[in-house]
Amino acid sequence: MSETGTVSLADYKVKLIGVLASAAGRREVGIEGPPGLTLSELISRLLVQVNKSQFADLLVDSATNNPLPNVIILLNDQDCNLFEGLRTKLESGTVITIIPVAHGG
Repeated sequence: MSETGTVSLADYKVKLIGVLASAAGRREVGIEGPPGLTLSELISRLLVQVNKSQFADLLVDSATNNPLPNVIILLNDQDCNLFEGLRTKLESGTVITIIPVAHGG
């Protein structure tokens, strides 16, 4: 809390690629939250803000609410798994890029 009694908020930018951008209806989403928000918490906020079931179905497993394994999440252009995965605490200004991986077999 600041000296004025207000809670400071951090700004996070989420970039959506491919079918995720199409399902969300936009390529970028701004998220506000407290400093130190975890990646998992940010994804929950993203789902609420976008509020489209097709987007949620493409991004997360409905049973666990965790991102699907065919999604790559970058934090400032680096794989989130190089840090602490979904437990990574984010700094204000972090750019989160979510990339769906589609392939045939």
